[in-house]
Amino acid sequence: MRAFLLYFIAFLILYTYNARICPYVSLLPAWQSGFIAFVPIAFAYLLRTLLYAPLVLKQTLDVQARVIGWVDFSLFVVAGAAMVAFNRIVFDFPWIESGLKVFVGTFTIGFFVAIDLALEHNRKVMQVARSMKWTYSLPQVYYPITTKFFFFGTITIFLFAFLVFAVITRDLYILSSLAGKIRDVDIALTRKSIMIDIVFILIMMLGFTINLLYSYSLNLRMLFQSQTGILERVSRGDMDEFVPVMTSDEFGVIAGHTNTMISGLRDRIRMMEGLKVAGEMQQALFPKTHATFEGLDIAATSIFSDETGGDFFDFLEELGEGKDELIIILGDVTGHGIGAALLMASTRAYLRMQAEYQHSPALLLTNTNKLLVHDCYGSGRFVTLFCLQISGDKRYLKWASAGHDPAIVFDAGTSEFRELKARGLPLGVMPDSDYEEICCDALKPGDVLLIGTDGIWEATDREDNMFGKDRIREVMRENHYKPAAEILHAVAHAVKDFRGGKPQLDDVTIVVIKAES
Repeated sequence: MRAFLLYFIAFLILYTYNARICPYVSLLPAWQSGFIAFVPIAFAYLLRTLLYAPLVLKQTLDVQARVIGWVDFSLFVVAGAAMVAFNRIVFDFPWIESGLKVFVGTFTIGFFVAIDLALEHNRKVMQVARSMKWTYSLPQVYYPITTKFFFFGTITIFLFAFLVFAVITRDLYILSSLAGKIRDVDIALTRKSIMIDIVFILIMMLGFTINLLYSYSLNLRMLFQSQTGILERVSRGDMDEFVPVMTSDEFGVIAGHTNTMISGLRDRIRMMEGLKVAGEMQQALFPKTHATFEGLDIAATSIFSDETGGDFFDFLEELGEGKDELIIILGDVTGHGIGAALLMASTRAYLRMQAEYQHSPALLLTNTNKLLVHDCYGSGRFVTLFCLQISGDKRYLKWASAGHDPAIVFDAGTSEFRELKARGLPLGVMPDSDYEEICCDALKPGDVLLIGTDGIWEATDREDNMFGKDRIREVMRENHYKPAAEILHAVAHAVKDFRGGKPQLDDVTIVVIKAES
């Protein structure tokens, strides 16, 4: 319907234009002038109707508007050429003085009609774009909106200038035909005719331009609503839809990048969900309850810096012939995240497997290292680990270390500290590593033993000062009379307060053992 209306308006304007601007066509009777404009425009509309399905509808949605614009413009160019040829053949009108003016007039009207119909078809396509197969990637060719307006404005100005020039030359032609008998009344009529023609051209150009600007604003509003609608859904967590990329300008680029963002968010959410599941599975590997050993109060925790971590602790209870041995393991895998979590799970499994028949801390580390080295040898990853064995009612201590920091013991009787040191390379570094086993120490009533990972003493504040082990000892000294769980929380809170809101950069794992009276 819009195409028919525009083609009919084009006929009326072209009829008026030919009769006013072309000095030769203006001499013809009104019916002949109307016939010259009507037949080519009517034939062009009929041809458009026939070509619409095979030339436009068979194209992909993203190029249909462009194709229909070129089809309409080409039909008007052919119609203008047909008018010029008809006037030349039938009436012997000159090519330049008559033909060029008729052709440019038809060219101008076709230029505006083609753009308007292309914009109108683009609006139709945008209404169904979400429910149809569409492209969501960045446009392959980029045409900025500023460039489009520049070319549109430039062409419009040149066409307007040419039409005004045609008006002036037409009236000059009429005046020249009256050479030798020009009267004042002729000059007045010519002046009035020029003003009327210029006003007619101005109204025509302004009408078409305002109509196109309004039509284009409707398209921009639909593009904006499409973009903001998807973004509002994304802000609510709904990322089931993408933004159709319907233009090759800034809106198309924004839509393409929005779709890239949505894809990235989808992947991020899937990764976060996977990490959440991995974190839940990893937490399930930790002991469900604290170890129980007569005369000892034991508490432990592990605080990850990511969803998953590389720190771990484990309790191997009721070992030995008398079921009176307890092995406490605390380890730290290099790095953190999913890779460290996988290596942590493997290390834990190897340790538990070895503990079924081997209770010596040194041999436990040696055999575990031989298995683990196949998983991480040459990868740059390794595991530091402290293995502590407590046995008998005397709470004798035996320990081995795989490159881990020594455990710290607070002697309640002397208020002094000592460290449980042992030599040994981290697990997974060398296949034939041997580990030193130290024996024997014991915990006296009131003593507090702490094993931790470097996420404690290497925690930094906003000035990049490290927490350090001296602060750990001070917290242990101030809280040594409390239960193990409270001592553990005191250390954890001290580290958190020290960071002063700075993000936790490494996993923190703490095991606290207090010898009871």
